[in-house]
Parts: sequence; C-alpha cells; structure tokens
Amino acid sequence: MFHRLCRRALLATLLLIGLLPPAERAEAQVMRIAAIVNKDVITVQDLFQRLNLVLLATGAENSQEARARLGPQVLRTYIDETLKLQEARRLGITVTERELQQALAGVASRNGMSLDGLLALLRERNIGIATLERQIRAELAWARVVNRQIRPKVVVSEEQIDLALATRREEDSGEVLLSEILLPVYRPEKEAEVLEDARRIIEAVKSGADFGALARQVSVAASAANRGDLGWVALANLNDAIRPIIERLEVGVPSEPVRTANGIRIFLVRDRRSSRADPADQLVELAQLVVPLSEQASEAEVQRALREAEAVRPRLRDCRDVADVAREIGAPASGPLGWVTLTELPSAFAAEVTRLEVGEVSRPLRGPLGIHLLVLCDRGGEEGERQRIRLELEREQVQRLANRYLRDLRKSAYIEIRLR
Repeated sequence: MFHRLCRRALLATLLLIGLLPPAERAEAQVMRIAAIVNKDVITVQDLFQRLNLVLLATGAENSQEARARLGPQVLRTYIDETLKLQEARRLGITVTERELQQALAGVASRNGMSLDGLLALLRERNIGIATLERQIRAELAWARVVNRQIRPKVVVSEEQIDLALATRREEDSGEVLLSEILLPVYRPEKEAEVLEDARRIIEAVKSGADFGALARQVSVAASAANRGDLGWVALANLNDAIRPIIERLEVGVPSEPVRTANGIRIFLVRDRRSSRADPADQLVELAQLVVPLSEQASEAEVQRALREAEAVRPRLRDCRDVADVAREIGAPASGPLGWVTLTELPSAFAAEVTRLEVGEVSRPLRGPLGIHLLVLCDRGGEEGERQRIRLELEREQVQRLANRYLRDLRKSAYIEIRLR
C-alpha cells in the first residue's frame, strides 16, 4: 500500500525544524517519524541529516529555499535506498566494515582530503558519519544485487554491435561528454510531482549546486555512483527523442526535464568534440594488484607496502597472474578492471599506462586503496571499439532492468508517509 506523499507537509516540517530553537529542534528531529518502509522507520532526523549532506556535497546554499527545493526528492531517494538495503538483506548480501572504510577513504581522496579531514568536515557541519555510511552501504549493496540478479540476464548480440558501429561510422555528428540525473516515475499519477522535483533540481544547479554531487545524491541511474557521468557519447547513437535536446544544449547548462521510458531525466553536456578518436580516450584493458594501505598510513608503512609491491612485480608476467599473487599476499581489492578509457583513470595512472606495452606492469603507484600495480592486458583497436560499444549497450540494458527491479520493489512494499 502506498500512501500519498504530502509535499506541503514535508516542506512545512523541514522548514519548521530550521526555525525551532536548538533544544526543541533536536527533540522534534529525534521523535518524529517521517515514513515507514515495510518494517523500517525513517525519522525526520534522518532526513534532516541527509539534507545537510546533500547541501554540503552540492555546494548549495543552506537556506530554507534550498531545503524546500531538495527536500521532496531527498525523501524519495531515502525511501528507495531503504528498499535497496532491504532487498540486499533478503538476498544475504552484506557490505563489510573494511569495504565501507575503503569506500569512505575513496570519497575523501576524490575530494582532495584525508579521511580524518572528511570526518572533521562532517562534524563541523553537524552531519553524523552514519549518514554518509548508510548512503555508501546502500550503493555497494545495490551494486551487488544488480550484479547477481540482473547482469546475468543481459545479452548484447553481435548484430546490435554491428548496427551501432555502422551508425557511428556513417555519421561524424560529434560526441558529447554527458552527465545525467534520473528520477523514477513509479506510477503515472505521480509524474507531475516528479516533474516538479526535476525543476527544483534544475533551479538548484542554476543557483550554483554541483550537478555531479546532486546526481550522486538523488539519481537512481546506474551512473549515480559515478556522479551521473556517462562519459563520451556519440550523438549518432542517441535515440531520436533525446538527440535534438542534447544537440541544442549549451555546455554547462542543464536541460529541461526529459520524459523517457525509465523516468524523468536531466542532462548536462560538459564538453563536445569530433567523433574521431582522441588518443586520451583510448580504450585499454587492465588488471591491478593492490597492496592494501590505509589513508592514515605512516611513512614507514608506505615504504613497507612499496617494497612488497616491488617484490611481487616480477611475478606478474601477464593479467592472468594477478589473481594468484593477490590471493597469496592477501590483496582483496585486486583483480581485473576490464576495459576502461584513459580519461577514466587518475592522471598519474593514465600517464603510466600510456607508456606500457601489452603484458607490461606499471611502477608502484599510490592510490586510494593502497599501492597499485597496473597490468596492461590489451589495447583497443577494432576489437576495442566493439568492446566499448558492447559495454555501452550492456549499461543501457542493466540500467533499464535495474530501474524496473526497483519499481517492482516499491510497488510491492508497504510505504507510509507520516509527515502530516
């Protein structure tokens, strides 16, 4: 059963919390139930903390207007996140504390700070670390649900790849560096509400909020974990409904809401270029061996990890050796990275891979997980281009099926909105 989400009540509650004296505000946050999702409770405190995190991540002004703009979609996202965690529990999928800490360290590193620096920033903004941990746990758990329940069902035929490749070669219409935010429409009668949410998000971006950070916080697309980044997309491969919209978009300006089969989308073109291959966007197949190292490692620990990496480096004769060596030295973050473009790698990693021959191993590189050894398995040519297209088509299928999966979870769930 799904009780109608009362937007006015939600906004009134969020605004009220911001106006209460501190003591009364704290009591109101802790005591009030915002929503019930099956047997789990979402409190107003949960939403207040998440809103603080969204405002921090996006750089939006912490004002009543900004909270009113983002509040409804934050609640929708939190409900979906709860459903994802519940489904992971049902399937026996867990996220270990070590994995969670590694992901937190990665968040800190991507934002140019240490983990201690990130924790200090959260404390300064009165955001409990549990708020960020829950979001990350849901992302990791849902990725595993998708990998187990959906990816095995995805099939891309050689004929589909041939068609996409032929279309791309026939027309040099250019490519766009594209980002997206996807807001789901689970029931037709909710479309107007979701459109309003989308317009609020667009206004937030135009007012200075970071598009990528918003995508990570509110988008349900698979790209959300990568800040909504779709990479370089050939205009020739976009469908007829979306292509004219993307062609007209100015770089850096968000699109108006776009109705698609999966929901309401907002697009952002970050750059444009010719479809002709760019050396910086070369496709490479990589594997990595990671000697674990925490963000707070001492210089002595770093040197010890570097020596260990140098010691095992001669044993990596090709990509097939990575699994055995990783198992032997206890390096769980190691394994194949698959096909990636050089632009997807950190600049230091990309520079190192550029000079490698197929089968060669990089020098030890410091990264967010420890000391990395990269093995170049292959470089893209004709086969690499086909593999790139295969990955694009697979990603589209996975996203479509994952959105359907989440929609079905929502339809079968008991969701009660208590904000009245």
